[in-house]
Amino acid sequence: MTGLEIKKEIDFRNKLIEEALSPNIFTLNNTVSELLKEISDLQKQCPHEWDNGYCIYCNIMKGEWINGRF
Repeated sequence: MTGLEIKKEIDFRNKLIEEALSPNIFTLNNTVSELLKEISDLQKQCPHEWDNGYCIYCNIMKGEWINGRF
């Protein structure tokens, strides 16, 4: 999967999470939990290109990615 494909998949999952959550209310349900896991899996596949300390594709912070591991 290319970086742009990963970005598209992560953006889609983040949109689903936003739609599942209500503003100012903490909710963690199975759907949100599964989407967060999928995002993490995509971040592990990402080719990472850094800009100001964040990956331009998966938005992970550079300090969170050390030697190919989170």
